[in-house]
Amino acid sequence: MPYTSLDPIWLCYMSALALSFALPLVLIGYIWPRNPAPGAKPLIGILAAVMLWSFGYIIEFLNNHMAGKLIAINISYIGVVTLPVMGFIFALQFTHSDRWLTSRRMLLLFVIPLITLVLLWTGKYHNLMLYDLHLTIDGPFMLVANQYGLWFWVFVTYSYALLIIGMLVLVHRLFSPPRLFQDQAIYLIIAVAVPAIANIEYLSPFLPIPQADWTPAAFAVSAICLTFAISRHGLLDVLPVARESAIELMNEGFAVVDDKGRIVDINKAMCEITGLKQSDLHGQPLPAVIVNQLNAGGDYLNISEEHIEIALDQKDGLHYYSTHVSLLQRGRGTRSHVLILYDITERKKNEEAIKQIAYYDSLTGLPNRSLFSDRAEMALAEAGRYKRKLAVMIVDIDKFKAVNDTYGHDAGDQVLQDIAARLTHAVRKVDTVSRLGGDEFLVLLPEIANEEIVDRIAHRIIREAVTPFNFNATDIHLTISIGISLYPEDSEDLNTLVKYADTAMYYVKQTGRNGYARYSEKMKNGQPVIPTD
Repeated sequence: MPYTSLDPIWLCYMSALALSFALPLVLIGYIWPRNPAPGAKPLIGILAAVMLWSFGYIIEFLNNHMAGKLIAINISYIGVVTLPVMGFIFALQFTHSDRWLTSRRMLLLFVIPLITLVLLWTGKYHNLMLYDLHLTIDGPFMLVANQYGLWFWVFVTYSYALLIIGMLVLVHRLFSPPRLFQDQAIYLIIAVAVPAIANIEYLSPFLPIPQADWTPAAFAVSAICLTFAISRHGLLDVLPVARESAIELMNEGFAVVDDKGRIVDINKAMCEITGLKQSDLHGQPLPAVIVNQLNAGGDYLNISEEHIEIALDQKDGLHYYSTHVSLLQRGRGTRSHVLILYDITERKKNEEAIKQIAYYDSLTGLPNRSLFSDRAEMALAEAGRYKRKLAVMIVDIDKFKAVNDTYGHDAGDQVLQDIAARLTHAVRKVDTVSRLGGDEFLVLLPEIANEEIVDRIAHRIIREAVTPFNFNATDIHLTISIGISLYPEDSEDLNTLVKYADTAMYYVKQTGRNGYARYSEKMKNGQPVIPTD
């Protein structure tokens, strides 16, 4: 009996078969609790098929009788026909390429393997699979020699087609970032390639070695590779599927650009934000409207990490995005940047709403006293720095109470809104009109070259005010009184300037209303100075 010679080749072969049986058993025990993970179930199927294939060969080589060897061949072929299909399914599921792989199509994949088993087990009635079976000795091995029928080559072609497609899917993963998943793919490719090479050598001998089928023995290498992939590189724990799904399902826009600003990766959300198709963006620069805003503070490709706010005009209006730009260093001389766009439109709207409440009058939409003070203090600082003049006006509607009493508060509100619009129209763009409260308004006039400018603006305001206000087809006639103070002649303090303008306004009211006056020291003694038109 050849195997009792303890030939080194025979011992090596049988040891590899034992390892091919034992290691998959251990790995199944490790993977079983992780079977919800994509690819876990077909990987268990692969390992079970390897165990059956190896177990059948162990039985065959420990048996010297044709009947026993045939039984062993029938057992091993269950693994032989199952393995290519399970490997193909695993490659698709592991790389998230299985969208078309429905349950029905998965069952169809097993049709040819099932036919192969039936034809193998009924071989005595035909010559479609294995025929002319007889024992032969090659080196230390007692083998079952045979001829191959037509269906055997159909099955081999089918199996290798599945193997090649699965390998191509895994090779694609090899060239996809990040590095962790590349390492996983390398181990998986080796695990597939070594038994495939051994099987090709068996079917078409090109090495001067005993022609036992070394395929199941080669699965020892596959099992070792899977062990490394699981223990050192998180196979089934850290999945490329999870990364790709996460990026594609992100609500935020995601893009990776190279050191020349060209897009190398992009998700669906970014396509929707830019309004372009994914095929249009790969290898192209980001849209100019985004790049220009990112570069407002300098070249964004020189940034290590920063948040940059941009605004994009989209179909449903203006959207604001906080763009997180971060450098991704991928090796010596290889730089790229990751961009993530967070939609902050709602936050901006809320901020604007809060700002509107805090700094603007709810009835007229004009700046309130707080915002007026901020702008006035800035204008005073600039006027002091550049030796300029500015003016403060207080505008009060004469006899406004009568409007509310006669026409109602709705009429009064409309008059206030109208006067606010007229005041804004009468002043310059650099001026600020603010509602002080009730029927009083504050006007800030920065950058005054001379007092004639103040007079002209005061005249325009009065002309605007004398035009009748229309409420429910009724004309309401009103006049206004204006008090004016100047910086730096009257004071350099804002509160004092407002106080003096208020004093001047009340002097106007005391002397007949419907006019304006600039503050004067004489007003303290009851002698207002009222310019004539």
